[in-house]
Amino acid sequence: MFSSLRLDTDRLSPSGAAVWGVIALLLLLSFAVQPGLFVDQFIGGLVYGVSLILIALGLSIILGLLGIVNFAHGALFMLGAYFTYQLMAVWGVSFWVALVVAPILVGLFGVLIERLVLQWLYDETPITGLLATFGVAMMIQEATRATWGGTPLSVQTPTVLTMGADLVVTTVARIRLFSVAVAVVAILGVYLLIERTDFGLSVRAGVLDREMAGFLGIDMPKRFVAMFFLGSFIAGLGGVLRGTAVGMDPMMGQQFIIITFVVVVVGGIGSLFGSVVSGILIGEAVYLTPLILTSLAKVSGVDALAIPGIGGLVPYLVMIVVLMVRPRGLFGQEGFLE
Repeated sequence: MFSSLRLDTDRLSPSGAAVWGVIALLLLLSFAVQPGLFVDQFIGGLVYGVSLILIALGLSIILGLLGIVNFAHGALFMLGAYFTYQLMAVWGVSFWVALVVAPILVGLFGVLIERLVLQWLYDETPITGLLATFGVAMMIQEATRATWGGTPLSVQTPTVLTMGADLVVTTVARIRLFSVAVAVVAILGVYLLIERTDFGLSVRAGVLDREMAGFLGIDMPKRFVAMFFLGSFIAGLGGVLRGTAVGMDPMMGQQFIIITFVVVVVGGIGSLFGSVVSGILIGEAVYLTPLILTSLAKVSGVDALAIPGIGGLVPYLVMIVVLMVRPRGLFGQEGFLE
């Protein structure tokens, strides 16, 4: 499920090398013009990117194993944030406890969805699962609004994480760096579980040939539940980090799931490695593209280059360009879901 790097970089075409050269020059120009802001935006893009990765990893796990497009995954991400609020603001639990307990609760909630809804859809067409999980997502969103209200909420970040970290040219809040560190640990953990354990081997065998894996005595239904728990747990972890850093509202799941689908498509459906690369690529593009255009406008004196709101369009522009060059995405598996 973690695809190896197959972009043939050693045979990169002259035009491709020229494109990367132009991008590198633009990044250097932006750093030279506004070094502090560049580093701040780079960290912001990294934090946003890892948030996307944590949702996309769970989405890819569920899609790759079960073949179900889980539109409710964004709602599970949102629940991670709201469970954190319930634990910290209402019940007085510390952030460090909530960091572990909230994702577990989301994982259990995900298993409940799998047992009550999705297990009946494994042999149906992908559109059936999409519609079913869309309905589940709407139910969770409205239940969240009814329970915690529709106004944005926030929790108090631990003092040690509110302090600034000095990066020479700028200072960033430690919670942002902490979010990146936790996401890296989660990504490595998923990789080791799937690629380096007997459990992961049996799961990958079930992905390739579920019927044959059953003949060999592998209990695939239990592995489905375990992997759904894992995917939901990771989404909940992303919700905890995002909710603590910037707050939460009932629409955050819906807002993130659309971009997450873009991440999965750009990375390649069924490729966890592709989701990681795509998440970082899109996160940085969203934050750095406006800065690059602003820097070009300052240097050239052409104010029209600083296009307002361009950051919101960037993920879709990246998706269009990637699919034009590689229709299956950067690391898409041939024949997957075809």
